[in-house]
Amino acid sequence: MNSGNKLVSAMIQKFVSTFKEIYNHPRNVIDQFLESDDRDFFHPFLFLIIGALAVTAVNTILVDFSFEPVLGEFDTDNEQMREIAEWIQASTVRSTTQFLPISSALLLVPMLSIGGLFFFRDYISGFFSLLVMNSYAVGAAMLFQLLLIPFWMFSGVSLLDPISNATLPAVAIAIPTLWIYKSYIMSSDFLVWIRIISTFIVGYVLYAVLTGFAASIIGYMIFAIQRISEMSGSL
Repeated sequence: MNSGNKLVSAMIQKFVSTFKEIYNHPRNVIDQFLESDDRDFFHPFLFLIIGALAVTAVNTILVDFSFEPVLGEFDTDNEQMREIAEWIQASTVRSTTQFLPISSALLLVPMLSIGGLFFFRDYISGFFSLLVMNSYAVGAAMLFQLLLIPFWMFSGVSLLDPISNATLPAVAIAIPTLWIYKSYIMSSDFLVWIRIISTFIVGYVLYAVLTGFAASIIGYMIFAIQRISEMSGSL
């Protein structure tokens, strides 16, 4: 039991030290993983996934993410089509609120890395290296996603409002990620900021498109599974 407690304590300390160092001196963390076999910090992908699962769990426990779908100008008398549209809307909103940490871990990290191939090629080369950097950056940004919880809980703004499911989530991820980019490059030149911001914008736009597509598939699959379950129960 004592050895297990010591192991957990050591992992927590290593996670915290990685978190602090990625904000203060990101090169120490990222370059050590890429260039050295002696690694004092958390593995980037494990750091990312643990953060995503922990914040998702907190979201789920504290916030009620249920809402009534609003289809607006959706015009159809087909009940199945309307139900599919409602499930797609629910999946889309949840992917950028309740499951924002998971969607950003799985989709945003590679999309930011694609953007980095064009704008960061003078500072860090190779898609794998960019994946490592963005895994640490997005993983460290998970803490800022917790700041969205009070807004979702107490603001009274619907989850369907773009402020709740698009604007504020983007800001919560952008601020820490841009800071880590800037700290890694260690330059405040105007052109450097243009590259940093361009990398994030390109990556986030690709992430938004891919998330919407994935949410549509998930929404349709949920509808299909529910319909199959209903048909099986009626037999």
